[in-house]
Amino acid sequence: MTSIKMHILVCGGTGCVSSRSLAIVDALRSELDVHGLAEEVKVVAAGCFGFCEKGPIVKISPDNTFYVQVTPEDAKEIVAEHIVKGRKVDRLLYVDPKAHQHISDSKHMDFYKKQLRVALRNCGFIDPENIGEYIARDGYMALGKALFEMTPKDVVVEIKKSGLRGRGGGGFPTGLKWEIAASYAAD
Repeated sequence: MTSIKMHILVCGGTGCVSSRSLAIVDALRSELDVHGLAEEVKVVAAGCFGFCEKGPIVKISPDNTFYVQVTPEDAKEIVAEHIVKGRKVDRLLYVDPKAHQHISDSKHMDFYKKQLRVALRNCGFIDPENIGEYIARDGYMALGKALFEMTPKDVVVEIKKSGLRGRGGGGFPTGLKWEIAASYAAD
């Protein structure tokens, strides 16, 4: 059994899909087949990367190369140059508008540098339709803790501390709502 050596993550968000990102997925898979690399390189339609104005976006892991405004026709060059020869495709790299330099790693882009993703921390890293990938990145850990390690009162205290509010227009504190509900006896 061959192990996966690289992942090619293609933005599967609405904006990128409307710009043919799913055709990019198919084209990359076809090119990998041509080079006999389909077993070593996994292509995934990932969640939205958040940088829609530069889409479709393709991210290659583990080196975190970030390609922008990719077309299905670029798949051949990405596979031949980056995957086979290990050379980045400069013309597809993001160009910093201030420094006018190519930036290959998204963590060095101003757009991403100041972001601290909490709820969306896995966007662009996993297939959003694959629950196994979410679980592998510690998805549902908080639920497991709430169900198996905390008392109902502990859960209410945690929700109150979080400051979470309802979305019904009034912004009623969720922890308070849960505390009130928990104070009533069940039938």
